[in-house]
Amino acid sequence: MTLKQETSLTVIWSRAFNDRGQVLVGALVSDGIKPGIVCIHEGAWPDLDPAAGGICKNGGANVLTKDIPTSQLANGCSGNTALVYIEKYTGPVLPLTAFEPPKGESAKA
Repeated sequence: MTLKQETSLTVIWSRAFNDRGQVLVGALVSDGIKPGIVCIHEGAWPDLDPAAGGICKNGGANVLTKDIPTSQLANGCSGNTALVYIEKYTGPVLPLTAFEPPKGESAKA
């Protein structure tokens, strides 16, 4: 079964992955994107779950891309393209913890 076959669903909870990492994303099947193309918006805070194979629960696309800086000065992202596989996510519901303070730290006013 492919994601395209499930167009009756508005959003499909999915796992995008490659040999660098994996992320949970909400997939919206659309005619506005070519077949075989996945668009994952950037800017999500990392929220890796070691107990679930290191999957990023917050959809952080950076875990799917190479960590190559633009230069020794900038250290920015060198590209926004990565080859990934995508499949329907059938695992357990994972709690989103990206916005919680680190363990041992309290929220500061």
